[in-house]
Amino acid sequence: MEQVFFFKILHYIIYIISIALGIVSGLLVYQGLTSQTERVQNRLRIKRSLEQQKEKLVMSATQSSTEDILKKAGYPIGLNAFRYHVIFLTVFVLLVVNYILFPLFIYGTLNVWVGLFIVAAMLLFLPSFPYSLFTYIMKRVIDFKDAKKNAEVFMFYDLLINELEMMKVNRINSYNIMLNIKPYFHVISGPLTKLLTTWNNDEGPEVALDRFAKEIGTKEIKSLVSVIKTLDSVDRETAMESLTGMNNMFIRSQIENYRRRRKVTTDLASIPIKTTHFIIVLNFLLIVVVMVTIIMNANRF
Repeated sequence: MEQVFFFKILHYIIYIISIALGIVSGLLVYQGLTSQTERVQNRLRIKRSLEQQKEKLVMSATQSSTEDILKKAGYPIGLNAFRYHVIFLTVFVLLVVNYILFPLFIYGTLNVWVGLFIVAAMLLFLPSFPYSLFTYIMKRVIDFKDAKKNAEVFMFYDLLINELEMMKVNRINSYNIMLNIKPYFHVISGPLTKLLTTWNNDEGPEVALDRFAKEIGTKEIKSLVSVIKTLDSVDRETAMESLTGMNNMFIRSQIENYRRRRKVTTDLASIPIKTTHFIIVLNFLLIVVVMVTIIMNANRF
């Protein structure tokens, strides 16, 4: 068997050796016709061209819809669009080479079902495919992150009221209040840190608060920011009245947010079950197709 296999791949070995010798001869001719300075210049030119191509690829990836989805999802496990596409293409090429090209060139056989399975698997993780598993999971992750973000916005509202209730002076300092409650947050810690950092810059607190509300992006934080803008210019009782007037809106939002988090958790937990059911149904269909194919081939003879 080993001898038969060797003779099967012998012509491929000859091709590989011929290509290698051709490359070596080309390099020797190149070195003989060019000077050291020209070779260095050409090497730098090629290196610069590769760097420019890489920058274009990174730029196109960062401006793609995949980057937007991963950014909203908080870059899970450190994945951005460029890294995801590199991993996706690498896995796809390895599967094609190992299960399609290698059997085709070495053994002369091609399994159509394996090819269809690879195509189906790639579609499941293709970001541009609207019904892919990647899109479904990322949407659920975004919903879950938004729910956690809203939960901290509600906590921000409660802590702000508690800080005002415990104040012994009538004069309010919004910056000190938010600085005191900052350690209690994790999801909105980044936007809150940016808010406190840019609070006293040339643009002023109102611009910093607008950016804070835009970065979080919920209607609750926008309403809360509109009240925070007036805290330094009103007394404690007026500020408490403004915040407590938003109580009903925040209660309804908290209930809706809890329902959303439960739904997202249920959807994510049901993915393995749905995947198992899909594989079972697909396996049944494949068995039926194979049985029909065998029966039709048997009836021909």
